[in-house]
Amino acid sequence: MGKSLVPAEMTRGEYLFKRYGATVADYERAADEDTWLDLCDGVLVLHSPASVRHERIFRFLLALLDGFVRRRQWGEVFGARTPMFLGDERRFEPDLIFVKTAHAGRIGEVAIEGPADLVIEILSPATRDYDLGEKRRAYAEGGVPEYWMIDASQRLVRVDRPAGTQVAELGSGRVETPALPGFWLDASWLWPEPPPDPAACLAAIG
Repeated sequence: MGKSLVPAEMTRGEYLFKRYGATVADYERAADEDTWLDLCDGVLVLHSPASVRHERIFRFLLALLDGFVRRRQWGEVFGARTPMFLGDERRFEPDLIFVKTAHAGRIGEVAIEGPADLVIEILSPATRDYDLGEKRRAYAEGGVPEYWMIDASQRLVRVDRPAGTQVAELGSGRVETPALPGFWLDASWLWPEPPPDPAACLAAIG
């Protein structure tokens, strides 16, 4: 489904394809489990498949967050194939989202309906401007209380709290979140290829 929306010459590497003048109906026709797709204010945004580095960071963070949350039964962690709807015209597929138990009512059959408590995006050269620009503004206006932007090429973690208000930018040292008391990760864990064993990191977190 995804390749039919994108010019053939754009499918040979990382890309971010935008189709303007799109509607909710266009989104619903195009969206499926194999298509990484956003709708943002009338713009249909199609992402290329993730790079190996992106996928390694994603798997590491998913294991870390999900392991921590499951032990405490504090909510649920979802990956990039779970949409988050911030209104009809704003539908996103963040890399990682955490929803507290107190907000479990936002978890619908096909999407998180409303802002998640923590949203994480892993930036790529193709998505950096979008993740730091239009998407960041949409998350802020949609009430996302915390937004992490993992920039592997610059080896930086940017933290907005709430979305749109940056409170930290670091390449090493602890990254913490009030959404998960006691959880932390060292930003330097994210940069090796592959990242360290998440089980060992969970043991360090405690």
